Amino acid sequence: MGQQARKESLHSWSIFQVLFRLLILLALLLMGNLSLHHIKYKQLSASGIEANWKRYSPPKIYSRNIQLKENKTSFWTDKLLQCGYQNHSFTPEERSEGTSIMKMIEWPKPPNVSVPFVKSSDPAHVRFLILNSTKTFYVGDQLQVMLQMKDLEGHPKQYGGDYLQGRIHTAALKAGSAGTVIDNQNGFYYLNFNLSWPGKVEVSVSLVHPSEGIQALERLRKDRPERVYFKSTFASGATTETTVCNLCLPQTKPLCNFTDPMTGEPWFCYKPKKLPCSARINHAMGGYEKKLLMTEEEHFFKSGVNVKKPILPNGAGYVIVKPSPQTGTDLGKCVPGRSLLSPSGFYYQDQWTSTSCDIRRFNSPARITDCLCGKKVYIFGDSTIRQWFEYLTEFVPGLRKFDLGNSKGTGPHLALDIDNKIKVEYYAHGKPIRIAPISSQDLPLFANKLDEIKGGKSTVIAFTIWCHFNTFPVEPYIRRLQNIRRSILRLLDRSPDTLVVIKTANVQALPRDVSLYNSDWYSYQLDLVMRKMFEGINVAFVDAWEMTIAHYLPHNLHPERVIIKNEVDVFLSYVCPSKNS
Repeated sequence: MGQQARKESLHSWSIFQVLFRLLILLALLLMGNLSLHHIKYKQLSASGIEANWKRYSPPKIYSRNIQLKENKTSFWTDKLLQCGYQNHSFTPEERSEGTSIMKMIEWPKPPNVSVPFVKSSDPAHVRFLILNSTKTFYVGDQLQVMLQMKDLEGHPKQYGGDYLQGRIHTAALKAGSAGTVIDNQNGFYYLNFNLSWPGKVEVSVSLVHPSEGIQALERLRKDRPERVYFKSTFASGATTETTVCNLCLPQTKPLCNFTDPMTGEPWFCYKPKKLPCSARINHAMGGYEKKLLMTEEEHFFKSGVNVKKPILPNGAGYVIVKPSPQTGTDLGKCVPGRSLLSPSGFYYQDQWTSTSCDIRRFNSPARITDCLCGKKVYIFGDSTIRQWFEYLTEFVPGLRKFDLGNSKGTGPHLALDIDNKIKVEYYAHGKPIRIAPISSQDLPLFANKLDEIKGGKSTVIAFTIWCHFNTFPVEPYIRRLQNIRRSILRLLDRSPDTLVVIKTANVQALPRDVSLYNSDWYSYQLDLVMRKMFEGINVAFVDAWEMTIAHYLPHNLHPERVIIKNEVDVFLSYVCPSKNS
């Protein structure tokens, strides 16, 4: 019996050794997979580029590495829980979605945390090259541009992460289209364009931020969300007090908790010394904190040097495009539920043409009135969509503003055309929002207002939300969109004929201080999140992002009237699609 027991023991030990070696081998294989993180992208050829036709797609080579680390890193909800969000309010699907989105927007980083200024990206040393520039181009062809980023010493850079914007244009035709950018992660970049009109087509490329500057922007977003702060006034009788408010406040003194009971969206103010929290009467912009950058970081935000700085061409910066021998096809009417293409359209003679549907031209007040007859239009968001309300009320004489006693910049606003039974309302999207003092009662959360709307075929919802979340970590924005989407799905469930239209973010001018609070890179990241989260839902999009990049006018947070007119034309093309399509 003793000898048999020893044999069984030796047999068990042998099995254990085999299993142990297998575990070691598996661990080595996993470590080998992790090392893929360091492999660089190969340069792309001019052919077969359609498969990469995306803006700054997150490098797929990172995806496996991220999944392997997932259980070792904190969840995206951890940051939210620190600011008062309730753990039980997140469904498993929402948790998973947030994790996926945070991976999606991860941005390539420089190999070293601290990069000397002379080693940072310098557009003055860079020239872009039009590939195959001697070939004959036709309308409908694709144009590809390549550049290699260099530092201030003129040395080629070996890593990516710079943020570029590009467009093609023909000034004489008032034509323009935005390009898509591919970062090869090795200093090489490719920009792709659709050639959509004949003639001399010029290429423009700009470095919006060097990769080293983006690293600073990421640090600010993570560590300094309070760099924009807000305030509220508390009043009772003759006594008034004003305190600082924000999405997440350090608990250095007692707080008033104004968390929304319906959505669980938190908001806090420091408690007044004399008055109760219930005495709050308004919300307002507080101010901007200064001295945000470290000494070396300041060099990465020099206007005219490395912020929205044009990159010159190597040789001719244009191609001659001939008319296509093929006739154009009918795209069909504009209907919700379609994914946004890129490029989503182009300007020709200052009119936006979509690549996915037929855009109608609402060039007279009568055409707009005819479209909106019998409609209730609700516009929610910030000042960039309030421009739609202002355009409609200024352009259509019969649509008259009803004075609610609110300032132009705050709202709410109401416009009526009694004879044609048209009602248009505007509301700010709720906190956080940098705004003049506004009554607390006039600043409901957008998601809650949606739940109050009956909906139906005569109801139109238009909204945008992005700019006022630029100074915060992305996590609160994801959660806000999850709450908004939930309300939209409830609305569409009870009233499927309701039209919901989303205006995307838009680009803007970037003096140095603006970059630290409202950079295009911040906006671009939030825009990616918004597009992803409303994918596959029966909503329509107005691609203000490409419409502002493609136009010849200087970038402006509040685009000029000609751009707003085109945005409204796209919006109304969904409200009243072409009958002939």
